Amino acid sequence: MPLLAIPGLGAEHSQFHDQGLYWLACDTTENAATLCRQVIAAMPEQGRAALLGDARVMQESLEGLDPACGPAELALYEADTRAILQLKDDLPRIDLPGRVLVALVPTAAWEGGKVERWCQTLRQAALAAGALIVVISEGQSASLIERLRAFNQSLDGLAQLYRGQGGVRYLQHYWSNLLGVVGPMDVELARQASGFAVAGRLQPLSDAGGDELLCLAQSQVLEGAPALSEHWQVFDSISELGAKAGRAVSATVIFAMDGGQRLDVLARQLHTLRQLRGNALKLVVREMAPTLRYQDEQLLLACGASQIVPFGASLSRFLTMVDSIQGYVWPRHLPADFDALLARLRPLPICGLVAPRAFAEAVQQMWQGHRNGEIVHQLLVLRPAPGLSPLQACSRTVFRRDGDIACVVDDVLFLFLFACRSEGVEQALDHIFQLSWKELFIGQEVLVSLDSLGGTAFLDETIPQPPLAESLALPAAHKRPALAPRQITLRHWGAK
Repeated sequence: MPLLAIPGLGAEHSQFHDQGLYWLACDTTENAATLCRQVIAAMPEQGRAALLGDARVMQESLEGLDPACGPAELALYEADTRAILQLKDDLPRIDLPGRVLVALVPTAAWEGGKVERWCQTLRQAALAAGALIVVISEGQSASLIERLRAFNQSLDGLAQLYRGQGGVRYLQHYWSNLLGVVGPMDVELARQASGFAVAGRLQPLSDAGGDELLCLAQSQVLEGAPALSEHWQVFDSISELGAKAGRAVSATVIFAMDGGQRLDVLARQLHTLRQLRGNALKLVVREMAPTLRYQDEQLLLACGASQIVPFGASLSRFLTMVDSIQGYVWPRHLPADFDALLARLRPLPICGLVAPRAFAEAVQQMWQGHRNGEIVHQLLVLRPAPGLSPLQACSRTVFRRDGDIACVVDDVLFLFLFACRSEGVEQALDHIFQLSWKELFIGQEVLVSLDSLGGTAFLDETIPQPPLAESLALPAAHKRPALAPRQITLRHWGAK
């Protein structure tokens, strides 16, 4: 019997059906590779298996696999995103009948795609072939999880590994096997040499309270439309809505966020409701004007929001998104101290080029929210092109946001970008450097820890002074030829 093989999980939470489709969503490539290795290692020796995915991730998954563990036959298939989306058509080449197929897939493959149809056709193929397919996705995508959770007819089990509370947690949305069907369960995991293991007590999430069909909403979110059914109650003010929601158990509570609404007031309201009413309450924020930045969204989510509907979503799309979270239980841990949470998710009032010591101290303080899994920052090391010093490269920079700071240490530039996702790094650099940063720097390294900030060089309190912008000269190899006018002669068309 195939197993998920996380020590500490009961059989009802870890056994697979012999045939069907399961989805395990991991927020990082490292976690996906570790979980994949555990699944393969737990397969029976007499079994037949196949591993499909990106070559680099497959190699990372198989490194450290005990040769004495796992199936006697493991076929490897390299696949890019296009091949993954067309996997059903390639299943005959895999010789699927009787196999366990583990598919390592990037979450980004389904941005705007029809993952529901993909799951439906893949599960039908698995059942027809008497095979088991385990999809392990890598990369963060809350929207993908919500789509999969709402489409549970085509999945036998859905679970995710995510960073939270300073570690890794395992959230099982639902799981079915020969022992029956189990509902939501959240548990902390410990990382061991052999992989993940349960570190705490299994926590079944709270039950519904009988008002799960009730929708309490601010009137703005319906764009002037009346209450949509007898299950909807509409309120003109946030205080009236909050008072009614304070007596709910598992209802859907919908707040409007526009330019006139203070973010900290809404965040505190969400935190209070989540603290008083528990995890079954569904708290939705609809953005009525383009006001929320990434760090604002992370604050609302950390304070208890179940879903944020972005500005621009039509009324029908908004209602579809609300329908998709019915039965949802908030999976995160709520920090008890709201003010401390707010401080972690807000930048210090500092920006620009600073002394190494000030840089190290500020980054260490702002890094706390990143360490807890509440927000993502970027710590970069940029190496200037030959002939340029880091200060020269900084002579034409504009730092517009608090928390974006830089310093020079050992002839390289350390740059910290507050509340910046990895896909936004290049855009952030474009905004900071007035000249092409790709020409100013020949190397860019992303640091995942603060270990390098502990060196003696970061005790220097000297505030750097970049040279005047007019004095900056790019190295010859990077100079573009000067433009000069030249004379041309025009003649009539057809002239000889």
